[in-house]
Amino acid sequence: MTEEFSWIELMSVLVLFLVWGIALLIFNRTTVPSIDKRIEEAGCSREMPVDIMGTRALKYPFINGELVNKYATSYDKGLGFIVSISQYVMFLVVFIGWLIRSVIF
Repeated sequence: MTEEFSWIELMSVLVLFLVWGIALLIFNRTTVPSIDKRIEEAGCSREMPVDIMGTRALKYPFINGELVNKYATSYDKGLGFIVSISQYVMFLVVFIGWLIRSVIF
């Protein structure tokens, strides 16, 4: 049982990591610059002016949400949802796998 779950867990994490990585790359290349452009065109300052190695996309949901939501399109919100859900489900799969291996067995 444990060995079967290990393979299922590993494959799930790999698939979720791939989905998360691709969605994050697309989000960072399309959504973040377009929202920043709309915010600047409206006369507001960018929330995070410095982007070190693309980490700004990971912090985007935690900054001024009202301002970002005001200038985000439904595409931006949907892609952000995919990034967030795939990341949280991946962490959940890893946590449940650890819990089953260390606590139950």
